Parts: sequence; C-alpha cells; structure tokens
Amino acid sequence: MAHHPPAEERDRTQSWPANRRLTMFFVLAFLISWLLWPLTLLNPESSPLIPIGPAVAAVLVAGFSGGKAALLRLLRQLGRWRVPVHWYALSLGLPCALVVASAALTVAGGAPAPDLGPNPGWFMLIGTFASTLVVVGLFEELGWRGYALPLLQQNHTALAAALLLGVVWGLWHLPELVSDPSGQRPPVPFLLMVIAQSVLLAWIYNGTATVGRQSAAASGRRTAEDSSAVTGSVPLCMIFHAAFNTCGALIFPALAGPHYLTLWWTLALLHVLAALVVIGYAGPSRLVRTLDMRALHGIT
Repeated sequence: MAHHPPAEERDRTQSWPANRRLTMFFVLAFLISWLLWPLTLLNPESSPLIPIGPAVAAVLVAGFSGGKAALLRLLRQLGRWRVPVHWYALSLGLPCALVVASAALTVAGGAPAPDLGPNPGWFMLIGTFASTLVVVGLFEELGWRGYALPLLQQNHTALAAALLLGVVWGLWHLPELVSDPSGQRPPVPFLLMVIAQSVLLAWIYNGTATVGRQSAAASGRRTAEDSSAVTGSVPLCMIFHAAFNTCGALIFPALAGPHYLTLWWTLALLHVLAALVVIGYAGPSRLVRTLDMRALHGIT
C-alpha cells in the first residue's frame, strides 16, 4: 500500500502558481500599507503609509502558499551577508554617488551650493542609516526583492520583471505622493527614479544570487531544488535602499527652493542612465553576467 504524506508535508506551492502568489502578495502589501491613509484627512501630519506592508504580505503569502519550507526560504535571505566585497561597495557607493552627482549637476546649473556645515552630524547620519536599514530596507526589500522579484522572474525576463515591479513599487508610494503638502517627492521624476532604481536593485539581487549558484555548482552539491532554493542577497538591497535615503536626507533639504524640481529630474535621469549602463553590461535577460545560465525555473 502506497504511503501518502500528510497534507501539511506536501509542497503546497504546486497548487499556488506564481501569478496567484504575486496577486495575493500585491493585494495584501497595498491593503496593509495603505490602511492609515484615510486618517491623514484628520491629521495631515501623520504618515499615510505603513512601511511593514510588503514584509508582512510576503511572510503571510509564503506561509499560506508553501508552508514552513517556503517561509524559511524567504527568511533565510536575510542571512545572505557573505557576498563578494565589491557588491557591498556598489550597494553603498552607487546610491550615494547618484545623489551627490545630481546635487553637483544642479549646482552647476545655477543652484546655490548646499551648506552642509563643517560637521553634517555624523552620529545623526549613522542613526538615520541604521533606522532606515530596518524601517525602509527590511520592511520593503524582503517583500519587493526577496519575494516578488523571484516570482516575477519565473515568467519574465529579469528586465521585464524589474520594470513591472518598479511600476508597482512606485504606485505603492501613492499615499506619500498625494498626501504630502511639502512636495518632498515630485511625482513624475520620483516614479521614473523608482522604476530605474528597481532595475539597479534587481541587478544587485541577481548578481549576489549568481554567487550562490556558482558555489553550489563548484562544490558538486547542486540538486533539483537548487534553482528554486538559491536566492539573492536581500541585505545588500537593504543597504542600497538605506544608503540612498540617508544621502538624500542629508543633501536634499539643503537644496530646497526653486531648483528642487531640477534636482529631482536630474536624479531621475541619472538613475535611468545608470540602469541603461547595467542593462548594457549585464544583459536584459538575467541582469547578471554569469557562465551559469541553466537555472531550471528562472532566477530564483
């Protein structure tokens, strides 16, 4: 008599195709994150966006669709810190370089040079980076890059997946764009920048996933599950996100005024240029340069 494992031990992902999991994830991420938006009508100073939405949605959908195994695969990505040092340099340096370059070009175009003072407050910057690493980096990147991006790449090229995710990610910020009376984020250049930034983050995520894939192949321990178990480094995406927000928090307020919109358009166009360079360098199919092109179910 054949033995049938209990239902809770089966791979429930077989009954949850990628599109269904993505739909559930996006719906939950938006519902949770936008829950407080109506309250801004009563208190305009309150935050219209709950940042934990993407992370909570990813945990819930991973657990319901794939059980404990899928949930652990998702959370293990938070431990992927052991990647080549150049990815750390890129994750920290590239977003800061884009912010600084956009400010420099804006000043070259006629804006007054920002006065950051002799000491811009290094302890404050470190604190901002640390808090942003969790509040923005962890809560967003575990969902967007850790969960949604691998699923999108099962049925799309890496570039198409990154662009689609960038559009969704940009729309997710809608409460902040609509309810912000200060105009801190001009909507059109902000959305353009987010879509381009999604390509850069997909490149970092896929590049760090390649390291794991090559290590498994080199050690001879590659199994049928490797293509679905190997994932990129969510912490590196968190670092990129936190570095960008921290540098922006330092420089952007110093350029507030008539040239602020120019600053944002410059930032958006520099992000697009950086994304085009990455696409040309790594290729649109996988957004990664690697000899190992045999993943069974896309980059996951």
